[in-house]
Amino acid sequence: MDILHITSHMGDGAGKAISGLAISGSAGGANTHSIMLLDKPQKINHINRCLNAGITVMGYNPKAIESADIIVLSWWGGGVMKRFIEDFPEAQCRIACWSHINGLYMPALPKYLTKNSDYLLATSPVILENPNICVHGELIYGFGDFQPEKAPVKTDYLLKNTEFVIGYVGMPGWKRLPRNFFDYCRKVINKIPNCRFVLAGEASEEFKQALSESEIAEHFTLTGWVSDVDKLLPSFDVFGYLMCWETSATTENSVLEALACGLPVIVSKMPIGKYLLEDGTSGFLADTPEQYAQIMESLYLDSRLREQIGKAGREHAIKKYRSDENLDRFNAACEEIMKYPKSIHSFKKGEGR
Repeated sequence: MDILHITSHMGDGAGKAISGLAISGSAGGANTHSIMLLDKPQKINHINRCLNAGITVMGYNPKAIESADIIVLSWWGGGVMKRFIEDFPEAQCRIACWSHINGLYMPALPKYLTKNSDYLLATSPVILENPNICVHGELIYGFGDFQPEKAPVKTDYLLKNTEFVIGYVGMPGWKRLPRNFFDYCRKVINKIPNCRFVLAGEASEEFKQALSESEIAEHFTLTGWVSDVDKLLPSFDVFGYLMCWETSATTENSVLEALACGLPVIVSKMPIGKYLLEDGTSGFLADTPEQYAQIMESLYLDSRLREQIGKAGREHAIKKYRSDENLDRFNAACEEIMKYPKSIHSFKKGEGR
């Protein structure tokens, strides 16, 4: 099968998800993957990775759409992709929508997009459980060729210094973190005065300003962008991943990488944390500052609990988040999609099937 991925760009999570699937999917030789970019790329590391693996990366090419066996539309919202699908070319094709947002909040997962695609590929179970999305679908995580069994492993769970390090990897800001994030942190500080929050990633200016004006800024380290997260993760004592309730999150690679490392992970239960780990077994779920602080205190006081949860989390990641199994599900979905005849697709509101 010739599979063409269409995406706005290949930066950060988009590049990781698409490049990893394309490279691993082409490695066996049964299928070929190529990638079409709708916008000028700003980051090329994942593009170079594809090119080095023999994956074709092209600009907009209507002929490639009609010649491919399957089109995979990678949906994160965004004006570029929205304009493209609303003016989709009159090409005979089969289309799978690969949604990388949960659709519960903005950006939306448009009904006219899912309705008029032949198949839905979902990066979280929450998407397929949405009663408003009644189409054929399959769970295909957006973690690329992630191999949890090869992740660096935390081996020592004893506290190394006078501080209890609570790590986070992402882009600290109010688009991702809850607006009362500092209330969570204050509760933790009250119970663990020697804690330190290490937030890795490019923080928003608004977040940095709010932190600088708070009375708890001395408990924080903002690392900025980190080139080698694998080396940073084992230095954390725990991994705290709080999300705002209006998040569009799905796979959350940062959480999976922390689990694979063997870190004890505490993540927001709603809306998608409950799909990422098993509460009290492979990690913890918390949705209030009080819950979060209580769990942190329990982990702070008990190195054996940190080790138990961390090792169980790693086992969970290896069992549930394997790229080979993810690729198998993708290939099986493609076999189903190939049963549909090629047809003209319209994604204008009110049109189509």
